[in-house]
Amino acid sequence: MTEELLEPYLRKLRISKIRKYIPENGILCDVGCGFNARFLQDVSHYIQKGYGFDKKIEDKSIGNIYIKNADVADRIPLEDETIDCVTMLAVLEHLSDSKRVLFECHRILKSGGVLILTTPSPMSKPLLEFFSFKLGIVSPTEIADHKHYYSRKELHGLLIGTGFNGIECNSFEFGLNNMAIAFKSGNK
Repeated sequence: MTEELLEPYLRKLRISKIRKYIPENGILCDVGCGFNARFLQDVSHYIQKGYGFDKKIEDKSIGNIYIKNADVADRIPLEDETIDCVTMLAVLEHLSDSKRVLFECHRILKSGGVLILTTPSPMSKPLLEFFSFKLGIVSPTEIADHKHYYSRKELHGLLIGTGFNGIECNSFEFGLNNMAIAFKSGNK
């Protein structure tokens, strides 16, 4: 499966924004890791162990990375409080019940653990649709699957409502994307 022209570039931008928040030698869970778990492969040398879950992939392991076919809308198949860092990069907008999945992220995080997520802002919708449906340089399948575009205010409220604190919500890519960093318990 090949990627559309802008997909690798967009992934590198997301990684450059979040890398400093990933605990070194920690255990990371990437929710919605995608068909080839490229993010996990890109950060595998920074982490002790990584788990990737997506309903579009086959189970496999690559070094310290364990990838599993799972529908995270029901349950993330990990024990409570076992993960140092959860990432959801360009995933939240695809979820029908984002609150339920965020509760699951909170459940699997250790006390003091960090959730890192990125999601397109409402301002990006017409541009993403143009790039995908008209130009074909962003995946039309992925864009058609977007359920909701979150403002920073909505994102902040959603994270508070699912038990996170120490929340930072910022925009990047000229306001077209939002990034949130949130912690479990009072440790940050």
